[in-house]
Amino acid sequence: MLFQSLLLFLAALLGGIAMLSIPSPSQTNFQRLLVFSGGYLFAITVLHLLPELFAMHASSQRIGLYILAGFFLQLLLELLSKGVEHGHMDPHAGHPHKMAPLSLLLALCIHAFFDGVILSSPTAAPLHQHAAGPGGLLIGILLHKIPVAFALTSVLSTLLPSKRTVIGYLVLFALASPLGLWASHYCSQQASWSTESWVALWAIVSGSFLHIATTIFFEASPGHHLNLHKFLASLAGASLAVLCEFLL
Repeated sequence: MLFQSLLLFLAALLGGIAMLSIPSPSQTNFQRLLVFSGGYLFAITVLHLLPELFAMHASSQRIGLYILAGFFLQLLLELLSKGVEHGHMDPHAGHPHKMAPLSLLLALCIHAFFDGVILSSPTAAPLHQHAAGPGGLLIGILLHKIPVAFALTSVLSTLLPSKRTVIGYLVLFALASPLGLWASHYCSQQASWSTESWVALWAIVSGSFLHIATTIFFEASPGHHLNLHKFLASLAGASLAVLCEFLL
Protein backbone atom coordinates (compact mmCIF):
# COMPACT_ATOMS: atom_id res chain seq x y z
CA MET A 1 0.00 0.00 0.00
CA LEU A 2 2.92 2.34 0.66
CA PHE A 3 4.11 1.73 -2.91
CA GLN A 4 0.67 2.56 -4.29
CA SER A 5 0.51 5.73 -2.19
CA LEU A 6 3.90 6.85 -3.47
CA LEU A 7 2.89 6.25 -7.08
CA LEU A 8 -0.34 8.21 -6.63
CA PHE A 9 1.50 11.12 -5.04
CA LEU A 10 4.29 11.22 -7.64
CA ALA A 11 1.94 10.93 -10.63
CA ALA A 12 0.04 14.03 -9.55
CA LEU A 13 3.09 15.97 -8.40
CA LEU A 14 5.23 15.25 -11.47
CA GLY A 15 2.31 15.86 -13.82
CA GLY A 16 1.92 19.35 -12.36
CA ILE A 17 5.65 20.09 -12.24
CA ALA A 18 5.89 19.11 -15.91
CA MET A 19 3.46 21.92 -16.70
CA LEU A 20 5.65 24.42 -14.85
CA SER A 21 8.83 23.10 -16.47
CA ILE A 22 7.77 23.06 -20.13
CA PRO A 23 7.97 26.57 -21.64
CA SER A 24 5.34 26.00 -24.35
CA PRO A 25 3.50 22.72 -23.79
CA SER A 26 1.92 21.21 -26.89
CA GLN A 27 -1.87 21.37 -26.63
CA THR A 28 -2.14 18.66 -29.30
CA ASN A 29 0.04 16.20 -27.40
CA PHE A 30 -1.79 16.99 -24.17
CA GLN A 31 -5.15 16.28 -25.78
CA ARG A 32 -3.90 12.96 -27.14
CA LEU A 33 -2.63 11.95 -23.71
CA LEU A 34 -5.96 13.00 -22.23
CA VAL A 35 -7.94 10.95 -24.76
CA PHE A 36 -5.62 7.98 -24.23
CA SER A 37 -6.22 8.14 -20.48
CA GLY A 38 -9.97 8.58 -21.08
CA GLY A 39 -10.04 5.44 -23.20
CA TYR A 40 -8.20 3.52 -20.52
CA LEU A 41 -10.42 4.85 -17.73
CA PHE A 42 -13.60 3.98 -19.62
CA ALA A 43 -12.40 0.46 -20.45
CA ILE A 44 -11.17 -0.35 -16.94
CA THR A 45 -14.51 0.81 -15.52
CA VAL A 46 -16.43 -1.45 -17.90
CA LEU A 47 -14.04 -4.42 -17.57
CA HIS A 48 -13.09 -4.23 -13.89
CA LEU A 49 -15.28 -2.10 -11.67
CA LEU A 50 -18.74 -2.82 -13.04
CA PRO A 51 -18.41 -6.63 -13.41
CA GLU A 52 -17.20 -6.98 -9.82
CA LEU A 53 -20.01 -4.80 -8.56
CA PHE A 54 -22.73 -6.73 -10.32
CA ALA A 55 -21.14 -10.08 -9.42
CA MET A 56 -21.17 -9.48 -5.68
CA HIS A 57 -24.46 -7.67 -5.14
CA ALA A 58 -27.92 -9.16 -5.57
CA SER A 59 -29.70 -5.93 -6.50
CA SER A 60 -28.44 -4.78 -9.90
CA GLN A 61 -31.09 -2.04 -9.89
CA ARG A 62 -29.68 -0.54 -6.69
CA ILE A 63 -26.19 -0.58 -8.18
CA GLY A 64 -27.57 1.25 -11.20
CA LEU A 65 -28.97 3.95 -8.92
CA TYR A 66 -25.58 4.37 -7.22
CA ILE A 67 -23.87 4.66 -10.63
CA LEU A 68 -26.34 7.36 -11.65
CA ALA A 69 -25.67 9.16 -8.36
CA GLY A 70 -21.94 9.11 -9.08
CA PHE A 71 -22.50 10.39 -12.61
CA PHE A 72 -24.49 13.39 -11.41
CA LEU A 73 -22.25 13.97 -8.39
CA GLN A 74 -19.36 14.43 -10.80
CA LEU A 75 -21.50 16.88 -12.74
CA LEU A 76 -21.98 18.91 -9.54
CA LEU A 77 -18.26 18.82 -8.75
CA GLU A 78 -17.57 20.22 -12.20
CA LEU A 79 -19.55 23.32 -11.30
CA LEU A 80 -16.60 24.07 -9.03
CA SER A 81 -13.77 22.58 -11.09
CA LYS A 82 -15.01 23.91 -14.48
CA GLY A 83 -13.98 20.65 -16.15
CA VAL A 84 -10.30 20.59 -15.22
CA GLU A 85 -10.56 16.83 -14.62
CA HIS A 86 -11.17 16.32 -18.32
CA GLY A 87 -8.54 18.72 -19.56
CA HIS A 88 -9.87 22.27 -19.46
CA MET A 89 -6.77 24.43 -19.06
CA ASP A 90 -8.34 27.84 -19.72
CA PRO A 91 -10.11 29.05 -16.55
CA HIS A 92 -12.11 31.64 -18.50
CA ALA A 93 -13.21 29.57 -21.51
CA GLY A 94 -16.97 29.54 -21.32
CA HIS A 95 -16.82 30.86 -17.73
CA PRO A 96 -16.72 34.68 -17.65
CA HIS A 97 -16.52 34.82 -13.85
CA LYS A 98 -13.17 34.28 -12.22
CA MET A 99 -12.66 30.79 -10.87
CA ALA A 100 -11.96 30.46 -7.14
CA PRO A 101 -8.71 28.49 -6.62
CA LEU A 102 -9.88 26.97 -3.32
CA SER A 103 -13.16 25.78 -4.84
CA LEU A 104 -11.25 24.26 -7.74
CA LEU A 105 -8.84 22.50 -5.38
CA LEU A 106 -11.67 21.23 -3.15
CA ALA A 107 -13.59 19.70 -6.07
CA LEU A 108 -10.52 17.95 -7.48
CA CYS A 109 -9.39 16.75 -4.05
CA ILE A 110 -12.80 15.16 -3.39
CA HIS A 111 -12.57 13.30 -6.69
CA ALA A 112 -8.93 12.34 -6.07
CA PHE A 113 -9.77 11.12 -2.55
CA PHE A 114 -12.34 8.70 -3.96
CA ASP A 115 -9.79 7.54 -6.54
CA GLY A 116 -7.61 6.42 -3.65
CA VAL A 117 -10.50 4.86 -1.71
CA ILE A 118 -11.36 2.33 -4.40
CA LEU A 119 -7.75 1.12 -4.63
CA SER A 120 -7.99 -0.40 -1.18
CA SER A 121 -8.71 -4.11 -0.82
CA PRO A 122 -11.22 -4.08 2.03
CA THR A 123 -11.43 -7.30 4.01
CA ALA A 124 -14.96 -6.36 5.03
CA ALA A 125 -16.05 -6.30 1.40
CA PRO A 126 -13.65 -8.25 -0.84
CA LEU A 127 -14.52 -6.53 -4.08
CA HIS A 128 -11.05 -6.95 -5.48
CA GLN A 129 -10.64 -10.42 -6.86
CA HIS A 130 -7.50 -9.74 -8.84
CA ALA A 131 -6.13 -6.34 -7.80
CA ALA A 132 -4.15 -7.10 -4.69
CA GLY A 133 -1.13 -5.21 -5.99
CA PRO A 134 -0.47 -2.54 -8.61
CA GLY A 135 -2.69 -3.59 -11.51
CA GLY A 136 -5.01 -2.35 -14.19
CA LEU A 137 -7.10 -0.13 -11.95
CA LEU A 138 -4.04 1.53 -10.41
CA ILE A 139 -2.55 2.18 -13.84
CA GLY A 140 -5.82 3.74 -14.98
CA ILE A 141 -5.94 6.13 -12.04
CA LEU A 142 -2.28 7.07 -12.52
CA LEU A 143 -2.87 7.78 -16.22
CA HIS A 144 -5.87 9.89 -15.25
CA LYS A 145 -4.01 11.88 -12.59
CA ILE A 146 -1.15 13.04 -14.83
CA PRO A 147 -3.21 15.14 -17.29
CA VAL A 148 -5.50 16.34 -14.48
CA ALA A 149 -2.49 17.62 -12.52
CA PHE A 150 -1.12 19.18 -15.71
CA ALA A 151 -4.40 21.01 -16.37
CA LEU A 152 -4.80 22.00 -12.71
CA THR A 153 -1.35 23.57 -12.63
CA SER A 154 -2.03 25.41 -15.87
CA VAL A 155 -5.21 26.93 -14.44
CA LEU A 156 -3.69 27.75 -11.06
CA SER A 157 -0.76 29.49 -12.74
CA THR A 158 -3.21 32.07 -14.10
CA LEU A 159 -5.12 32.44 -10.81
CA LEU A 160 -2.42 32.48 -8.14
CA PRO A 161 0.26 35.12 -7.62
CA SER A 162 3.37 32.94 -7.31
CA LYS A 163 4.78 29.63 -8.46
CA ARG A 164 5.42 28.65 -4.82
CA THR A 165 1.70 28.97 -4.05
CA VAL A 166 0.84 26.91 -7.13
CA ILE A 167 3.18 24.14 -5.97
CA GLY A 168 1.59 24.26 -2.50
CA TYR A 169 -1.85 23.68 -4.03
CA LEU A 170 -0.40 20.93 -6.22
CA VAL A 171 1.06 19.12 -3.20
CA LEU A 172 -2.34 19.21 -1.47
CA PHE A 173 -3.96 17.72 -4.57
CA ALA A 174 -1.24 15.06 -4.80
CA LEU A 175 -1.90 14.02 -1.18
CA ALA A 176 -5.66 13.51 -1.67
CA SER A 177 -5.53 10.06 -3.32
CA PRO A 178 -3.00 8.57 -0.87
CA LEU A 179 -5.17 9.86 1.98
CA GLY A 180 -8.19 8.16 0.42
CA LEU A 181 -6.26 4.90 0.10
CA TRP A 182 -5.14 4.95 3.73
CA ALA A 183 -8.58 6.01 5.00
CA SER A 184 -10.31 3.13 3.21
CA HIS A 185 -7.67 0.69 4.41
CA TYR A 186 -8.21 1.84 7.99
CA CYS A 187 -11.99 1.51 7.67
CA SER A 188 -11.67 -2.00 6.23
CA GLN A 189 -9.34 -3.08 9.04
CA GLN A 190 -11.76 -1.70 11.62
CA ALA A 191 -14.72 -3.32 9.81
CA SER A 192 -16.50 0.00 10.24
CA TRP A 193 -18.15 -0.12 6.81
CA SER A 194 -20.70 -2.66 5.65
CA THR A 195 -20.54 -4.47 2.33
CA GLU A 196 -23.40 -2.29 1.13
CA SER A 197 -21.34 0.82 1.88
CA TRP A 198 -18.40 -0.44 -0.15
CA VAL A 199 -20.65 -1.39 -3.05
CA ALA A 200 -22.28 2.06 -2.99
CA LEU A 201 -18.90 3.78 -2.94
CA TRP A 202 -17.51 1.72 -5.80
CA ALA A 203 -20.64 2.30 -7.87
CA ILE A 204 -20.56 6.05 -7.24
CA VAL A 205 -16.92 6.24 -8.30
CA SER A 206 -17.72 4.12 -11.36
CA GLY A 207 -20.42 6.60 -12.34
CA SER A 208 -17.94 9.43 -11.88
CA PHE A 209 -15.38 7.68 -14.10
CA LEU A 210 -18.00 7.08 -16.79
CA HIS A 211 -18.91 10.78 -16.77
CA ILE A 212 -15.29 11.91 -17.07
CA ALA A 213 -14.35 9.40 -19.77
CA THR A 214 -17.40 10.05 -21.95
CA THR A 215 -17.00 13.82 -21.60
CA ILE A 216 -13.40 13.48 -22.80
CA PHE A 217 -14.62 11.51 -25.83
CA PHE A 218 -17.33 14.04 -26.72
CA GLU A 219 -15.02 17.02 -26.34
CA ALA A 220 -12.36 15.30 -28.43
CA SER A 221 -14.70 15.33 -31.43
CA PRO A 222 -16.32 18.80 -31.60
CA GLY A 223 -19.14 18.90 -34.10
CA HIS A 224 -19.05 15.08 -34.14
CA HIS A 225 -16.27 15.11 -36.76
CA LEU A 226 -13.94 12.14 -36.59
CA ASN A 227 -10.41 12.99 -35.49
CA LEU A 228 -8.40 9.93 -36.48
CA HIS A 229 -5.45 10.66 -34.16
CA LYS A 230 -7.70 11.07 -31.12
CA PHE A 231 -9.75 8.02 -32.08
CA LEU A 232 -6.60 5.92 -32.29
CA ALA A 233 -5.38 7.36 -28.97
CA SER A 234 -8.62 6.38 -27.23
CA LEU A 235 -8.52 2.94 -28.86
CA ALA A 236 -4.92 2.47 -27.72
CA GLY A 237 -5.88 3.42 -24.16
CA ALA A 238 -8.78 0.97 -24.14
CA SER A 239 -6.59 -1.77 -25.64
CA LEU A 240 -3.97 -1.26 -22.92
CA ALA A 241 -6.71 -1.56 -20.29
CA VAL A 242 -7.79 -4.88 -21.80
CA LEU A 243 -4.22 -6.19 -21.68
CA CYS A 244 -3.67 -5.01 -18.11
CA GLU A 245 -6.99 -6.45 -16.94
CA PHE A 246 -6.28 -9.91 -18.28
CA LEU A 247 -2.53 -10.05 -17.67
CA LEU A 248 -2.04 -8.31 -14.30
